[in-house]
Amino acid sequence: MSRLIVLSNRVKMPDNNPMAGGLAIALQDVLMEKSVIWMGWNGEISDSVHDDFVHGFSSTKQSVSPDMDISQGKTSITYMTMAFTTQQYQQFYCGYANNVLWPLLHERVDLISQSPEDYTGYQAVNRLFAEQLRAVVKPHDVIWVHDYHFLSVAYHCRQLGIRNRIGFFLHIPFVSLPFWQSLDNSSELIGHLAHYDVLGTQTQQGRINCLAVCRHYLKDKLSEACFLTSSPINILHEKQHAASAQLSSAVQLMFDLELKPQHSLMIKAYPIGVNVERIQQQVSHLSAHGSLQAATPNLQKYTKKSTAQQIIAVDRIDYSKGLLRRFSAYRDFLQQNLSYQNQLKLLQIACPSRLDVPTYQQLYNEVKTAVHDINQQFLPSNDTTDASIHDWQVINYCESVISHKTLMAMFWQSDIGWVNSLKDGMNLVAKEYIAAQNPDNPGVLLLSRYAGAAEQMQAAVIIDPHQPNSMAEGLKIALTMPLDERRSRHQSLLQGLQQDNLQAWQQSFLDDLYDDKSCQTDGLRPATVYLSDS
Repeated sequence: MSRLIVLSNRVKMPDNNPMAGGLAIALQDVLMEKSVIWMGWNGEISDSVHDDFVHGFSSTKQSVSPDMDISQGKTSITYMTMAFTTQQYQQFYCGYANNVLWPLLHERVDLISQSPEDYTGYQAVNRLFAEQLRAVVKPHDVIWVHDYHFLSVAYHCRQLGIRNRIGFFLHIPFVSLPFWQSLDNSSELIGHLAHYDVLGTQTQQGRINCLAVCRHYLKDKLSEACFLTSSPINILHEKQHAASAQLSSAVQLMFDLELKPQHSLMIKAYPIGVNVERIQQQVSHLSAHGSLQAATPNLQKYTKKSTAQQIIAVDRIDYSKGLLRRFSAYRDFLQQNLSYQNQLKLLQIACPSRLDVPTYQQLYNEVKTAVHDINQQFLPSNDTTDASIHDWQVINYCESVISHKTLMAMFWQSDIGWVNSLKDGMNLVAKEYIAAQNPDNPGVLLLSRYAGAAEQMQAAVIIDPHQPNSMAEGLKIALTMPLDERRSRHQSLLQGLQQDNLQAWQQSFLDDLYDDKSCQTDGLRPATVYLSDS
């Protein structure tokens, strides 16, 4: 019987504790009626790990929670995790993954710090996970690898003789060719990527970039390429490439690889979604008691919003999230719109991460300083007698790890959700904010054009974080938007989320991954698995 083996850098163990991270990227409800093995790092660092990597893994089997509706057989997850040694942590995680690949794939080549030792460490960890996969894989299993930590795993698997179907999904952006050309080892890494069977990106633009990069670095090994439309289109000819790239969501490349002649790679965009139904259930008690219809009899006359509103922003503290630009734009807005002073509130939920990387430690300090300085700038006068003004704080800053249900309630209660990404693969905060809204009185999503979500969510108020005027104008539009327009935009956005939800994302990817006729996915059922982006 076929099993699904999931490999990700971090594994969320079944302890019911929220996973730290400004935005825990969730592979919720990974389809399975059969058994699943989830493999990765347990988040610990230990130099007592046995030299034999296989023996360094611990294995825990857990049945799905009893509230899951599994009607066809019993589902279980086997967690296979290991600790990193100090060297692995420094070279693989802090070094190559987060000092090279993360800035590269977020178009920050100025922050890249390359060293041969880190690249060697990155390849060594990819090889070790491939060896563990070889130890557990069975002939009909399929392997689903996640994110930039494991670009080379399929190559090492093929070297070790694994012939199973292996899929790869990149949760962060796939950048264009000029950025890859700034990387010392780009040719080898792209060559390793070619050994996957399915390569998924978040956006259509990411797919187009991926195709161009593969064609550039692998042109000598590329024997055939066609877009998967009703009539396959050959794209080896340059004239056909540009036009066809916009018309198809998938492309099939045929490579003549040393390890596997006539190897087929599908490149396709699979925009990740959210579990809309679950989020709506989490806030249903709020909707039942907080209906605008009940509170406002003359609903159609409710067209202008108060200045006393709450903005919410949820981010991991990362230079890709645009926190400092948000704070600056918010400060400027209050200076230019005096009526919002002592009224408007920004709730910033921020999660420090990767503080062992100097760039992140510096950014963390800058964020804390910016929040303090802005709050000091807008301190109310001692002469003020209004108690509400004395209680007003410009930025309410929180680093606490918050449960998902509590966060959804915060979204429901906030008038504006502000996503200010400078570069983002998708940004699920944007989608969760919309899913959590009260349809009678929905909030407004302020969304960066550089977040992958903007490709699907054009009914949001789209802003450019690199342009201060764009943020200020977008914020004013959101704050003053009439109810009818808010409801119309929300309905459009929600319909998109329901159509391209999390289940549709995972089913689409797994349908392509389970391409072998001996592997069937029709009976797969959902259970809950969480993936962190740390």
